[in-house]
Amino acid sequence: MRVNIWWIPLLTGCVSPKLLKVENQLLQKENTELRDKLASCDVQRAPSDYLTQVDMAGVQRFVTRAGFENVKLASDTVLTIPIQGRNTSFMVNVQLFEREKVLFMATAGYLDLEVATSSQAMVLLLTQLVAINYELLVGKFQLNPNSGAITLSAEIQLDDGLGYQTLLSTINHLIQTADEQHSNLMSAARGMGL
Repeated sequence: MRVNIWWIPLLTGCVSPKLLKVENQLLQKENTELRDKLASCDVQRAPSDYLTQVDMAGVQRFVTRAGFENVKLASDTVLTIPIQGRNTSFMVNVQLFEREKVLFMATAGYLDLEVATSSQAMVLLLTQLVAINYELLVGKFQLNPNSGAITLSAEIQLDDGLGYQTLLSTINHLIQTADEQHSNLMSAARGMGL
């Protein structure tokens, strides 16, 4: 197939150099304006309810803003929040794992395997923990095999930062679940339900 290109000289011949110069100046001006807009986008900061770089100072600021009282920075990477629920009191420890980009939250002083009144009650308690874990979408109950401590924990992946609402929702869910399930777990530890 042969392509006729006889019309190309006609197009270039029809446009005056002055018109090309004006068009080029307009395109350069538009290009400059677009570059300025792009540069201003890079300078914009994240909103105040979002941390692009997560550190414990920012986490503590969010937790305090949420209204939690007596929050303590236990170490450079651990924040402790005392909780008084309707059914029990416990602590929520919030720990930052910077290298892994994970914010880990776990109850402390919540429940201990030693509260089980018999070996049958212990089996019932452990079965109850497994059944609850199956139903939970956020968080999981854990048993520390060395100490016998039972905790409820959740994690937030921090690959692209941390939002205030994400942190608040996760902590509130952890607190609510721990408080609501405490009486069921205590009943199981006493052998009730056998």
